[in-house]
Amino acid sequence: MKEKLALLLGCLFLGIGLITAQTQKITGVVISEDDKQPVVGASIVVKGTALGTITDVNGHFTLLNVPASVKTLQISYIGMKTEVVPVKPSIKVILKSDSQLVDEVVVVGYGSARKLGSVVGSVTTVGSEKIANKPAANAGDALQGQIAGLQVFTPSGEPSETVVMRLRGVSSINSNTEPLFILDGSPISSGAFTMLNPNDIESMTVLKDASSTAIYGSRAANGVVIMTSKKGKRGQKARVSLNALYGWSRITGDNIDMMNAEQWLNFQEILDPGKAYDDAFQKRKSFYVDNGISTDWADVFFGDAKPTQQYDINVVGGTESINYYISFGHYDTDGIMDDSSMRRETLRSNVEVKVTDWLKAGINMNLSYKKYRTTAFSTDLNNVYNKAYAARMYRPDQAANEILTDAEGNFTGYGKRLNYLEDMGYYNPYYLSELQPNNRSTIRVNGNTFFNINPIKGLNIRASQAVDAFDYRNSHKAYPIGPFEGAGAATESFERYYSFTYTNTAEYKFSLDKLHRFTVLAGQESIITKNENFSANSKKMVDARMMLMTSGAESEVPAHSMYKKVFNSYFATVSYSYDDRYYVDLAGRRDGSSLFAKNNQWANFYSVGAMWNMRKETFLQNVSWLDALQLKVSYGTTGNSGITPYNALALVGSGLKYNGQPGIAPTTVGNDDLTWESMKTLNVGVSAKIFNRFSIDFEFYNRHTEDMLMAYPLSYTTGHSNSVENVASMRNRGFDLTLGADVLKIKDFLWSVSGNLNYNKNEITKLFNGLDEYTLPATGLKMQVGKPWGEYYYVRWAGVDPRDGYNMWYDKNGNLTKKYSEDDAVFVGKQRYAPWSGGFGTQLSWKGISVSADFSFILGQYMMNNERYFTENPTFAGSDNQTTEMLTMWQKPGDITKIAIPDSPVQFDSHLLENASFMRMKNITVGYAFPAKWIQKTGVLSSARVYFVGRNLLTVTKYKGYDPEVDSNVQLGNYPNTKQYSFGVELTF
Repeated sequence: MKEKLALLLGCLFLGIGLITAQTQKITGVVISEDDKQPVVGASIVVKGTALGTITDVNGHFTLLNVPASVKTLQISYIGMKTEVVPVKPSIKVILKSDSQLVDEVVVVGYGSARKLGSVVGSVTTVGSEKIANKPAANAGDALQGQIAGLQVFTPSGEPSETVVMRLRGVSSINSNTEPLFILDGSPISSGAFTMLNPNDIESMTVLKDASSTAIYGSRAANGVVIMTSKKGKRGQKARVSLNALYGWSRITGDNIDMMNAEQWLNFQEILDPGKAYDDAFQKRKSFYVDNGISTDWADVFFGDAKPTQQYDINVVGGTESINYYISFGHYDTDGIMDDSSMRRETLRSNVEVKVTDWLKAGINMNLSYKKYRTTAFSTDLNNVYNKAYAARMYRPDQAANEILTDAEGNFTGYGKRLNYLEDMGYYNPYYLSELQPNNRSTIRVNGNTFFNINPIKGLNIRASQAVDAFDYRNSHKAYPIGPFEGAGAATESFERYYSFTYTNTAEYKFSLDKLHRFTVLAGQESIITKNENFSANSKKMVDARMMLMTSGAESEVPAHSMYKKVFNSYFATVSYSYDDRYYVDLAGRRDGSSLFAKNNQWANFYSVGAMWNMRKETFLQNVSWLDALQLKVSYGTTGNSGITPYNALALVGSGLKYNGQPGIAPTTVGNDDLTWESMKTLNVGVSAKIFNRFSIDFEFYNRHTEDMLMAYPLSYTTGHSNSVENVASMRNRGFDLTLGADVLKIKDFLWSVSGNLNYNKNEITKLFNGLDEYTLPATGLKMQVGKPWGEYYYVRWAGVDPRDGYNMWYDKNGNLTKKYSEDDAVFVGKQRYAPWSGGFGTQLSWKGISVSADFSFILGQYMMNNERYFTENPTFAGSDNQTTEMLTMWQKPGDITKIAIPDSPVQFDSHLLENASFMRMKNITVGYAFPAKWIQKTGVLSSARVYFVGRNLLTVTKYKGYDPEVDSNVQLGNYPNTKQYSFGVELTF
C-alpha cells in the first residue's frame, strides 16, 4: 500500500513539474520615453494567443500561464508607437510618442474608425480631458474656444439653457444654422445636450469640410459634431471610478453704474427744478439720504452665491468576449435667480459582446431625467425683464422690505418683505414667482443597438437601430392670491418626440501589394420622426387649494399640434491610399425627404478629397527636424434641410374665421418647387510638425450656399405676408489657423501652449426678383447683394449739440440734421456676426500637479443694447432708475455730453449699438494626483486626485451690460451669465 501511494504522489509531482515547464510567468513595467512616467492602461498582448492584460497605475503588468513556446509580446498605447519585445521573466518597455499622429483613432463617418493621420477631410477632435469635470450642465459648453472656426455661445446663465454653435459663419438666413449632432453613430437634436452627462463623453470630433461631411448629405451644410461615449476594452481589468464636485455660482459682472438713492433724488431736481422747493419731496429725500437707505437691486436678485453639485460613478472593464461601461450621474444646481434651478439624473450602459469570431453585437443606452424651474418670460408680470433687470429699472429709494420708523418718524430698520412696492406700482417679483410656480420635467432616452458580421476577412456588415426620444411636461399655476385674486389659472403642457434611425452598411477593406489600400463602403439609412404637443388652460380659479384643471370656471380651446417627417438615404464612399503617401476619398449620397415638395424630394450630394503626406517622400526623409507635413484639398456639396415641416404645403386652419363663426381658411402658401439649400465648399489645408514640439495647421475655405431659402414677401391682397422660396445665395470665405507648442519637455515638467483663430467673411450674392437689397422692418437689419448678412442698418447718431442740448443725426448724405427719420438709415459697418473668433490655452504639469487654462474670444461682434433705451432716457427717469451717465445730461449751452435734454427723444439709432466683442477665461483647472506609492498603501485605491475648476472667472469686454455672450442682434432682459468656482475629487478603485 505504501509503495502505491508513493508511486501516485510521484506521478502527481511529475505532472505538476511538466505543466510548470510548459508555461511561464512574465512581469514587467511600461514607461513613457518623454516624461519617464508609468504608462497606465497600456495593452500587453501575447502574440499568437488570446492572452493579454493592461498595465496598472504604476505601469506594471503580470501574465500567468504563458506557454513556454511564446517568444514575443506586443505592447501598445494610443499616441505611442507599438513595440514588439522578446519574452523574459522580467521586462522593461519604453514607449515612444508617435510624432506623426498616425495612431490616434477618430470616428468621421459611417464606417470603422480611422487613424487621424490618414483622414483626408478637415477634422478636429477634443478629448475627454477638456469635457469632463466641468460645472456646466451642457457638454457643448466645453467646446468654446477649442476648435478653429467653431463659435460656441452659452447665451444665458439659466441652468437649463442650451448652447448655440455656428461653424465657419452663418450659411443661411431662414434655415437652421446649427451643426448636425451625432452620438455614437446616430443623429440627435441639440436639446439632448443638457440631458447628457459630460463625464460620459470620450471625445467630440468636429467635421468641417465637404470631404468629411458630404457623407451626411442633406443635413450637413453647417458641419457635423460627432460625440463618442466612453466604452470598455477587451481584456481590461474592471475599474470603478467615483467623482464628486461641489461649487457655487455668481453673476459674471455688470459694466454699468446705476444711480444710488441720493443720486436719483438729486436727478429728480434736475428734471423738475421745482422739487428743490417742494417740502414733501425734500423731507422724503432727507429721510433716505440721512439714513443711508438705497437699494442695490442687482444685489437683491443676484447677490447670493448659488450651489452646484455633481456626483458620478462608473464601472468600466472587459473580458475576452465582452467589454462594458456603466455609469450613474447626478447633477443639481440653483440658478442665480431664486426661481430657477435644475436637477438631472443620468444612467448610461454601453456593452459590446463578441458572440463569435464573426459576429459582434452591442447596445449604447442613455436614460436621463431632468427637472427644472425657469424664470418667467413673455408677458408675465415677473418676466425676466421686470426681474433680472430690476437693478436697472427699479428706483433705488424703494426697498424690498418694509421700512420701520418710530413714533417720531425716525428710521429704525427693516421689517418684513414687501409683496407690493407701492411707490412704483410693482409687485415684488419673488412674490409673483411664489404665486406662479412653473415646474418642468423631461425624460429622455438616447440609444442604439448594432449587429456586426465579419463573414470574410476585411468585410464588415453592420446593422444599427437608434432612438432619440423624450417626454416633456410643464405645469404652470397662478394661485388666486394677491394680483390674481379670483382669477387663478392653471396650464398643463405635454410634448412627446421620437426619432428612429435605421442604418445598414457594408464596408470592405483590402490591399494590393501592401502599397495600395482600399476601403469601400455602401449604406442605406432611414429616419422617422414624430413630434406632438398638447396644452390646456383653465381660468377663474378661486381657491389655491384646488388647482387641478377641473377647478376653473372657464377654459380655453386646447392647443394641439403634430408633425411627422421621414428621411431615406443611400450613400457610398471609396477611400484609397498609396504607400501612406497619397490619399483620395470619394463620397456620394442620395437623400429623400418628406419636408420638400413632391417633385423635389430627392437630391444628390458628393465630395472628393485628396491628401499628400509629404513627409513620406524620399526627398524629405533626411530632414530630421521635420516630423510631419501634409497637404489637403477637397471639394463637394452638402445640403440644409433645417426647415419647418410642411413648408412646401398649402395649409388650412380652423376656428372662428369669419364674423365670429367657425370655419376653415387658408393659413400658408404652398410651394411646389421647395427644395434643399445646397452648399458647395472648397477647402485647402496644410499641416506640419517640427522639432517634435511645434505644430501648425492652416486651412482656407470657400463655401457658397445656393437655393437659399427666404421668406419671400407677398402682397397682402393675397391674404398672406410671405411664402418660403429657394431664391437667394450667400458666400462664406475665410481661414482657420491652429498652433501648438510643447515649450518644455523634461523629466518631471511639461509645459505646452496652443491657440486657434478663424476669420470669416460673409457676403450675400443673390436676392429674389433680381433685387439688390431688401430691408427687414423693425430689425435694424438689411439684406443687400455684396454686403454681409447681419451688417446693421441704422440712422447714425451724431451726438448732442452743445448749443441747445438736442440730439443730432446724419442723413443719408452725411449732413447733420436734428430731425430723426428712418429714411436716413444706412449700413454702419458693424456686424451682428463676429468675423473673428478663436481661443488659446496652456497646460502645465510637474509630478502630480497639473494646471490648465483655456480662453475664448469673439472679435468684431456688435449688439443693440436695448436696456440703455430705458436706463439712459429722460422719458423714464421720473419713475425708474437710470445710469450715472444721466447725471451728465445737458443743462446749459456749452455742455459737452452724450445725454440730450428731455425735449429731444431718445431713438433706436446707432448710439445704442455697442461693441460686444469679448475675451473670456472659459475654464481653469488645478489638480493634484497623489503619488502611486501612497495610494498602494490603501490596498483599495488605484488612483486619487483632487482638483479645482473655475469657469468664466475673467471676462474682458467693452459691452455695457451684464454679459456680451448673447447670440442676438439685440439684448433686453436676458438672464445674466455666471462664473463658477468648484472643487472636486476623483477616486479610482
